[in-house]
Amino acid sequence: MFETKREFRIEAIKFLYLLEVGGEYEKELIDDEVFKTIESLVEHTDEIEEILNSSMTGWTLKRLNLVDKAILKYSVYEMKYLNTPYQVAINEALEITKIYSNIDGKQVAFNNKILDKAKDLCQKN
Repeated sequence: MFETKREFRIEAIKFLYLLEVGGEYEKELIDDEVFKTIESLVEHTDEIEEILNSSMTGWTLKRLNLVDKAILKYSVYEMKYLNTPYQVAINEALEITKIYSNIDGKQVAFNNKILDKAKDLCQKN
């Protein structure tokens, strides 16, 4: 079990990243709740990617590194399908970005801008 929701989010994002890179996994080694969550996210991938692509100007998901792609997809999934308050989902995504992706100090601002636009699309749909 996870002590915090952030730990759960990180494990879910790591698993999503593994799927993005085509990695192999043994289902019994993945936490059941993480597996079910990502399975649900995968079912909604087209909508999530549409929201994210509509939230970017001059960028597409294909141009993003796979870590940020996983973080952004999970955050949109939380806002749209888990009804996580957007402030929480975005803040958590940015904190995770700081840990795993913020190499040049600019990625947090970039992801924040995308998620700020995405939250409006999540609320409309």
